[in-house]
This record gives sequence, C-alpha cells and structure tokens, in this order.
Amino acid sequence: MLQFDDLIQIHPEHLWIKFSDRERETVLSQIANNNRLNNVVANRLFVNRLCLNTFAKWLEDEPDLREQFKITTPFQELNRQWEFVNGFDVNFDQTRLVMVPTEQSLPTEFRIPQEWVDIPSWAANYYLAVQLNVEEGWLRVWGFISHEQVRKKAEYDSIDKTYCVSNHDLIADIDIIWVAKEIYKLRKPQVKDLTSLPEIKAKNMIEELSKSNVYSPRLHIDFAEWGAILAYEKYRSILYSQKIKPLQVNFMKNTQKAARNLSLWFENVFDGGFCSVDDLSSLSDAIAFQFRNDSVLNEVCVKGAKLIDFGMQLESSSIFLLIGLLPQVDNKVGIRVQLYPASGETYLPDSVQLALLSESGTTLQSVESRSYDNYIQLKRFKLPLGKNFSIQVAWNEIVIKENFVLEAIGC
Repeated sequence: MLQFDDLIQIHPEHLWIKFSDRERETVLSQIANNNRLNNVVANRLFVNRLCLNTFAKWLEDEPDLREQFKITTPFQELNRQWEFVNGFDVNFDQTRLVMVPTEQSLPTEFRIPQEWVDIPSWAANYYLAVQLNVEEGWLRVWGFISHEQVRKKAEYDSIDKTYCVSNHDLIADIDIIWVAKEIYKLRKPQVKDLTSLPEIKAKNMIEELSKSNVYSPRLHIDFAEWGAILAYEKYRSILYSQKIKPLQVNFMKNTQKAARNLSLWFENVFDGGFCSVDDLSSLSDAIAFQFRNDSVLNEVCVKGAKLIDFGMQLESSSIFLLIGLLPQVDNKVGIRVQLYPASGETYLPDSVQLALLSESGTTLQSVESRSYDNYIQLKRFKLPLGKNFSIQVAWNEIVIKENFVLEAIGC
C-alpha cells in the first residue's frame, strides 16, 4: 500500500491534507450523539464535517490564504443542508467555491449535486472535487471546474440529479485556482431564477416530503419545486425540523449483535443465515455462474452468502450478501464483499448502500447501487486476527448490520 508521501509524489499538483485519529473520532462522537439521524444522512454529515474541519485547520497554517477564506454558513445551517445534499460552500476573496467530498477510493468522475449548480443562491464560481480516505486519515482536492465549464461539459444524471464531470475535464493543478479566482471575482454565475411556490402548495409539499417513507426528498419531486423549497430558508427550516424525527435505527447506536466468527467458514461451518455459495440452492443459474466464475472472487479460498430481505418496503426483490475470504502470509485475512440481486432479478434496486464499518462504527468505505448495476462491491481489504468489523446494508430507513470477528484460521 502506498504511503501518504508516495501519493504526494505521484500527484504533487493536488492538495493533500492529513487529519489525525483524534480529529476523526471527535467528529464521529458529535454525530453519534445525534440520535435523530438516519444512517445515510449521518454518514454524509460525518464526511462533510470532517472534510470542512480538516480544510479549515489546514488554512490556519497558510497565512497567505487564511485571511481570504471565509466560511460564512453557520454550522446549524450546514447541518440542515447536509440532511439533504452533499457538499458545502466557502468564500475565497469574493469568489464562491463549493467542495464536494466522496469516499470513493479511485474516483474517475466528479458528481456535483444539482442544487449547487441550478439554485441561484447556491451556485458557485468553482467546484472542488475532494476525496476523503477515513481509514488512512487524509483528504485530497484532486481537481476543480468552473460553473461555466460544468454547463458546457457535464452530463446530467436524472436518476440522482447530479452533474457528472469526467476527471479529464477537471483542472488538476489546484494552485491555478488561487490565480483563476480573479476571473470570477466580480462575476456571479448565470443561473435562471426558480419559480416561487405559493405558501399553501409549499406547505403541502413539505408535509409530503416529511413522511418517513420519503427517503431522499430531493429525488422525490420535480427539481424546480424542490429547488424552490430548499432555496427559501423558511421552507428549508420547516422541512428539516419535520424530517429529522427519532428513528428506530441509529447511525452509531444500533443494537449490537454477537460477532460471527468468520474463521469457522474455513471449516465449512456457517451460521446466522450464511451458507457456502456452493450450497446456496436459491441462486439462479446465471447468478450462480457469476458467483463461481467472477475473476474478482476466483482468488478467495471460501465464499459465503446470505439472502437479505428488506420486506415489503423493497418492491423489486431481495438481495444476496456475498463475502469471500483468503488467508494472507502476514497472519491477516483478505476479504471481498459484494451484493447481488436475488429473486431472478438482473439488476440491484437503486440506492442500496453497502458499507464497511470499523469496530467503533466508523464508515471505512461504502458504495451505493445505481440503476443497471448487476452487482456492487467494496474494495478488497485485509484485517488481522482478533479484529472485529461490520458489514452494513442500508436501503431507505432500513439498516441491516452483520458483525464479524476473525479468530483462528485453518484453510
């Protein structure tokens, strides 16, 4: 694995900033104390706040820049924004920047939520792509693009309402932005005004969006109406206060289940609903073939799977959680984790999230399904013996977490 200094050598044009375990845990504890957040929102709040705190601390050591940067949005208002939208804005010498973080390990595109582009009061002069590595303790700003170029080069994804920019269309040298800001210093992005909503209509829409079965309000209605609600502070505050109701499932306070000893899998002993892939008779022929012939999985020593049923709330189907194990020479175990569709479906349901959690509940990595994904997977990871971890599958307000431990191996 490349060290932090090695990464800087490979991409010296990017902005690299380290953060400590203590700084990460401080943000984590702040999120854990809020039992009104669902898991997805809490993770978004954690990622954005950690990114903002790390960037702000870096500015303290940059005297030539810190006086020009202003974080003008109050933290309370940021929390409201992060309930619905990823990213945050900062002002740099009268130039508006929006930073949009992701936990993807190898981002090949920059996805900018539509709100930051098409709401006049939210639109920025520049958008900064930020990668956050929670496990290794660093972030990097790996490129930026102007509002004008987003309009010209980005592809709009109507499914998750984002503007998608290829990494080839980003300016990778972050130092240029300190100079390029002069271009937009006195120019506001040209954005068409949104149609205002009558108060009665806005009230009815907020009531509908506040229902517990509306998982992501921004995807539930037409953007013109959603943007009009989000842009008006009064409506945004009402929606926020009604939406964050105490939930049975909590980001950090799920009822703990006993950890399953994955080492028993090497002796063909499975429990808790898991079974060997070779014994899983409910697999369709196509999925069974894919399980057994996937090049990613050919390297593993043992493969176990479990059928996960979200109940009637998941209209399309159930899904399979697949875990593959391979002992390593360094007394560790390599682990692969994937999700596949079940019930004869070709594709996974949209917006199913798969995540790896540390023993303390920190999200180490995650991935979310999109339309036409026939499977999703976490990047391969290694853990030493005696280490606890969790795999979490989330959809809507339903969260299923499986706790595991590695004790002794024999394969």
